Amino acid sequence: MASDTARPVALVTGCSSGIGVRCVPALVRRGFHVVATLRDLGRRAALDEVTDEHVTVLRLDVTDPRTIDEAVAAVLAATGRIDVLVNNAGTAPPNFVEEAPLAQWRSVFETNLFGQVAVTNAVLPTMRAQGRGRVVMVSSVGGRAPTPLLGVYCASKFALEGYAETLRLELRHSGIDVAVVEPGSYRTRIYDTPLLHAPVPVDSPYADDFVRLRAFYRDYIAHHLRDPDEVADLVAALAARPRRRLRHPVGTDAWIKLALHTLLPWPAYERLTRRLIGLRP
Repeated sequence: MASDTARPVALVTGCSSGIGVRCVPALVRRGFHVVATLRDLGRRAALDEVTDEHVTVLRLDVTDPRTIDEAVAAVLAATGRIDVLVNNAGTAPPNFVEEAPLAQWRSVFETNLFGQVAVTNAVLPTMRAQGRGRVVMVSSVGGRAPTPLLGVYCASKFALEGYAETLRLELRHSGIDVAVVEPGSYRTRIYDTPLLHAPVPVDSPYADDFVRLRAFYRDYIAHHLRDPDEVADLVAALAARPRRRLRHPVGTDAWIKLALHTLLPWPAYERLTRRLIGLRP
């Protein structure tokens, strides 16, 4: 990678599509040199459309420690600094939590939690030596208010939020800031899901719920997903100028969901949520 030491350096994971790839130009506009990373360099077509002289593309698989170490070493060799880390890589296979195989649980947590921990741990020594740095975790409103059929994903985001909150407390006097972004529903590849076309699992005790939830998700995906540039702009703003709050919901649906989850007694929230997503109250 070319040296661009005149600009602060932002390292971003999960840049093959969605929020990750949208963060790249948003951060460049904020004055960063962006190191955009992705697991498979063969899936960089969308990233190449937004790459310019202020962007370096590297391979980094958050579940592979070797690629993490190699990417961080390459950045430091070229620029000598990492000012911002955006932990964006994630996966969200749909399933009822009872029916999700343990292998799926482990795979999701390897990417959505342990991968974020590994990348963060790789950059913290540099940030500490600099006396400054920012870590932005791209979580989800599902990390505080879960949704049926996405329980494995939501559980991993609940864990990520707990990790981020603890990390911020522990780094309070190090000059390193931690922020959590909690998007609602945005048009990303997470919603390119087999759920929309999968056959009804007739032998499942959740077969009727599956039919209702699939109808809800089909309608919601078709009519209510928002532009992920909204999330990217917030991430870039937090990278450029940290704010005092830890958590930053983004999207009208996220704010509404969190307000209802906070204000309503649980029985009322449960009945309302089930009704809104098409399940029997």
